[in-house]
Amino acid sequence: MNQKEITTKLGDLSSKLSDFSSNNGFAKIKELESKMSNMEAVFTRPGAIISQQTEDKAFTNYLRKGDMSGLETKAFSAGDEEGGVLIRPELYNKIISGIGLQSPMRMLAHIETISTSALDVIIEDGKFDSGWVADSSAREETNTPKLKSKRIEVHELYAQPKATARLLDDSALNIESWLCERLQNSFAQTENKSFFTGDGQNQPFGILHYGHETVERVDAGQAGEIDPTDIINLINSLDEAYLASSTFIMHRSTLCEIQKLQDENGRFIWQPSICESQPQTLFGIPVVCSSDMPKFEAGKSVITLGDFRAAYKIVDRSGIVTMRDPYTEKPFVKFYSVKRVGGDLVKPEAIKFLKI
Repeated sequence: MNQKEITTKLGDLSSKLSDFSSNNGFAKIKELESKMSNMEAVFTRPGAIISQQTEDKAFTNYLRKGDMSGLETKAFSAGDEEGGVLIRPELYNKIISGIGLQSPMRMLAHIETISTSALDVIIEDGKFDSGWVADSSAREETNTPKLKSKRIEVHELYAQPKATARLLDDSALNIESWLCERLQNSFAQTENKSFFTGDGQNQPFGILHYGHETVERVDAGQAGEIDPTDIINLINSLDEAYLASSTFIMHRSTLCEIQKLQDENGRFIWQPSICESQPQTLFGIPVVCSSDMPKFEAGKSVITLGDFRAAYKIVDRSGIVTMRDPYTEKPFVKFYSVKRVGGDLVKPEAIKFLKI
């Protein structure tokens, strides 16, 4: 670039800066800075913190004393005259997170949160086909899957922890944490069982509810026993599209039998976890234990292998409602709490069972 070109570009830049100044460009920047400063003041104002503290205190007062002022109430059902208090969002999220840590199926399945009583799921029955063709050749019609609709309804799951009035009067007790811990433990045990064995009657459908016509069972070579070949056959029965994201689920009694198995070279096929972040594996596939799977007994489907995120969907209705009851079991105060949850198998081909 010669001296003349440099001089020309500097002149253009000077002209643009002059135009920017004459059009109040700097004033606009100052105006934007002022607005941003005002927004920051709004988000950090003490009133927002005070409002949150007031809400927390109101909920604590309800749990301790039954004071419902300033709280959102919900009816338990359409016919109920008496309602309960909606647990505040922060506590609700803490409860759901705690349940997830205790529930093997929640760790693996796909979870949807809704605000209605059911979720309609569209399921593809079949696969899309494709093919090769020359530039000038006619395009034949390819097969497309049929679309089916499946409705997953949510069901009422309740728990009723109780405490003495004397315990509630103890200011050293964090009443919210106390309630949270008890609801987590109760809800996790009950709903996880239904995700495996539920029959759909006022509860979710479990994966074990479906028979061989829906979910394929691979039979062991010898009834009541298991060997490495059986597990290999189970792995090979699962479509490759699901194998990469698959997980074994079994009862701990089944795992105990598998830990004894060796390959033809005398090496144990079981690989325990060597660090907390690395899962225990079987033929390179992660293993999760659940007490809700059948124990190691002849005639039982003792191992399930699958991509559970694709196969099973859990539906949560947002919100947990609790009602304080100091009357029916004195001197105890009961907290009747309701959570709504549903679940069902949406892609049966994504899981397989091993039956011994």
